[in-house]
Amino acid sequence: MDTRIDKHGMREILLNFPKQCREGFNIQIPLPGKKNFKKICMCGMGGSAIGGDILKIFVERDSQVVFNIHRDYNLPSYIDKESLVIAVSYSGNTEETVSAYKMAKKTGCKIWVLTSNGKLYKFAKKDKIPAVQIPSGLPPRCALGYLFFPCFNLLRKLGIIKESVTPAIFEKFEKYVLSFSKNNSLAYTLAEKILNRVPIIYSENLYYPAILRWKTQIAENSKNFAFINVIPEMNHNEIMSWHFPEWFIEKTIPIYIKSSDYNSRIKKRFEVTEKIISSFQKEKIIINPKGKSLLEKIFYLIILGDWVSYYLALLNKVDPTEIREIDLLKESLKRKGK
Repeated sequence: MDTRIDKHGMREILLNFPKQCREGFNIQIPLPGKKNFKKICMCGMGGSAIGGDILKIFVERDSQVVFNIHRDYNLPSYIDKESLVIAVSYSGNTEETVSAYKMAKKTGCKIWVLTSNGKLYKFAKKDKIPAVQIPSGLPPRCALGYLFFPCFNLLRKLGIIKESVTPAIFEKFEKYVLSFSKNNSLAYTLAEKILNRVPIIYSENLYYPAILRWKTQIAENSKNFAFINVIPEMNHNEIMSWHFPEWFIEKTIPIYIKSSDYNSRIKKRFEVTEKIISSFQKEKIIINPKGKSLLEKIFYLIILGDWVSYYLALLNKVDPTEIREIDLLKESLKRKGK
């Protein structure tokens, strides 16, 4: 592919993702002062929060712990001294997460920090809060391996989730990356189909974190709109949206994530939904996640989506790493805050 477009080496970062996941999984983590939590709030934004969306799937499946991802400056009112707040910021300077950390300190709840450095790491060290420092130097959205697996191991050690990981899963990640990195791969073919279109991505709730990742990666890497929703919820509202505006419908490309994990009613809903939408937009893409475990299937979709967003950026002739408008917004907020 054209390195004149990929000026900051996004391809190399994507190629190293399995290695990053393995390193993230092997990081030694401290535990908070107690073990039995009934309420956990994970605070983070953007690429630092997506790992929480994945974890929520397993927490809700495996335990009765209330687990929420909070993307804001404050904290939910239910947080008390018996709660755990997990503060995650790759840079350590995300102002919403730093603000939530300060509020957590006031509540007297237990806090656990994951960051590469910055204000969050300094505060944690000063306050003697358990903190994991991960390698810096990556765009936050590209650090998912470092941001997810330490939190995964924390919840495993706390007995909150039961999903297990063996070294074999990282070998699978390597296999997927090798496949998607080749010319005329599935990822490139999908990017070609999405080019100059607006992908509308549907999955069941189990795979919501994966399609959210597709949406955000297509936004940041490809500078392209994408919309997502889950079945059955979209059957109760959004399915009516496929009428207008006609010019927009013509530019869409529906993408259906279909898995053997779905129960029979969800499978039937997908079948009927596809049939209805095909009367408005005949073109479609169907993706079947691969893997033995739910975690592997989610990461298969994430890895595929990351590569699709990379190729779509090149086809759009934009640098996949550059995020000028996000940087501009942050700089403007800094000036206004002074």
